[in-house]
Amino acid sequence: MTRNIGSGEAIVDILEQEQVTHLFGIVGSSFLDILDSLYDKQSIEFVGTRHEQGAALMADGYARVTGKPAVCIATNGPGVLNLSYGVGSAFVAHSPVVYIAPSASRDHQNRDSTQEFDQVSLFKPITKAAYSVNKVERIPDAIRQAFRIATSGKQGPVLVDIPRDVIAGTNLDMDDLNVEQYRPNTNRTRGNRQLVSNAITEIKQSKKPVIVAGGGVNWSLAAEQVMQLAELTGAAIVTSYGRADAVPNDHPQFLGHLGRLGAEEAISAIQQTDLIIAAGTRLGQSTTFYDNRFIPDGAKIIQIEIDPKELGRNYPISVGIEGDVKSVLEDIIEGLQGSGELNQDWKATVVSQHSNRTQRLDNELTLDTYPMKPQRVYAELRKVMPRDAIIALDAGLAPNFGQDRLVFNEPRTLISPLDLGGLGFSFPTAIGAAFGAPDRHVVNFNGDGGFLFNAQEFETAVRYNLNLISVVMNNDCWGSEKAYQKYAFNERYVGADTINPRYDKYAELFGGKGYYVDKIEDIADVFKDALQAGKPSIIEIPTDPDEMPRPARLAEVQSKT
Repeated sequence: MTRNIGSGEAIVDILEQEQVTHLFGIVGSSFLDILDSLYDKQSIEFVGTRHEQGAALMADGYARVTGKPAVCIATNGPGVLNLSYGVGSAFVAHSPVVYIAPSASRDHQNRDSTQEFDQVSLFKPITKAAYSVNKVERIPDAIRQAFRIATSGKQGPVLVDIPRDVIAGTNLDMDDLNVEQYRPNTNRTRGNRQLVSNAITEIKQSKKPVIVAGGGVNWSLAAEQVMQLAELTGAAIVTSYGRADAVPNDHPQFLGHLGRLGAEEAISAIQQTDLIIAAGTRLGQSTTFYDNRFIPDGAKIIQIEIDPKELGRNYPISVGIEGDVKSVLEDIIEGLQGSGELNQDWKATVVSQHSNRTQRLDNELTLDTYPMKPQRVYAELRKVMPRDAIIALDAGLAPNFGQDRLVFNEPRTLISPLDLGGLGFSFPTAIGAAFGAPDRHVVNFNGDGGFLFNAQEFETAVRYNLNLISVVMNNDCWGSEKAYQKYAFNERYVGADTINPRYDKYAELFGGKGYYVDKIEDIADVFKDALQAGKPSIIEIPTDPDEMPRPARLAEVQSKT
């Protein structure tokens, strides 16, 4: 059936077909036709934020938690420019986010008109696709194409540039299509049968295998297959940086994550391995540092990636399989059936190391120094953290301690900035996660500096009464940078120290709940109270400014020692 409607209504209709539930952005004159078409809709809520960067990051968080495409919109010019960090965040995480970017009207383009710039060129390097719509009639195809690209293969953000006069267009003839008619689900691609057979041969010959589970495991929901393969082969399970939720952490063969502040048990296991099964990971810099500190020079590598350009990109591989990691692992497991349980001695070592890791983390409950160590804060919070809580960790030193110290037993429960490493990330993404999972507790961890990057979005959280706790570990400094100045520049500190407000008072000013915790014994009780507060809250915890481990990339900074 064909209907004659306006451009704004056509866009909203497609969002409804895609089962989009939230549209993140700030009201702008360039897309009022879209907002007006939402007026009588109950299925899509426009989430008005306080900054476009926050809106973009909320869409990223929503997509990461739900696994569904999210949508964000901003007005042309400065509004679209403000999206850039959030778009880059989604690009690094392979989050399926569609960004609707109004631009100057066609008659005003290429004339340096008000709020005009080449939006498509700016965003092409940080999206799967960025393109402009030059005719009202092309609106439906352009929006459907955006969802098709964002959700296919290795997912990622797409930006659609639409001139203001095209958004205001009328008399658009649109065919009603269901989603399956223009973007069938093709992500369950299987691997080449011969390559799968080669991988099975390598696995049978290995003595100390290690599975590195990456982001592909989460997007594909392949945790069960990773665990099955580990149990059949005796393999240790470690995760790539920022992906500690890829596999339930209580599995007896799970040893933690690699990368910055990685688990020493995970690092020890991979340093001993003769075979790495890189499942849904590109073995990127934040995981491996592109050297042999973790990846042994003589270890064979089986790499499974849905994006063929990542196969063998960073390390030589024995077998490279292009395909969906869940489907490929299913085929490998099927081929191993009947082989018995392999490498039982190695498996016993791995299980023992899992227990050692648990004991190591529990030992941090004895860190009684003041100001408090971040490690002790996480040890206290592990006692009371809900099993299904969604955790967002900011960049920076204090939040990064959490990757090894919090427990993740369900998929898509850890949101981190990954290789982008940007401050101000976790709070807006946590808000997006709260919209995506309204029945679950969402907790985000920030340093004092990072929280202020997007602190204005606390008003957004209060306005929508989200189930959200923000933990601010305040060490009154830029901890990661100060660590470099400590170890590489003889403690010559420039610009590393900060002065902060009381964040608990900040929460109260916006109508939320605020807590200030300067005693170790109060942490768990305060957190339990925040879980029941019925409104967004901030828990400020003063932490030790001198707790600065040696940076992993210290060699890249001029040495003064």
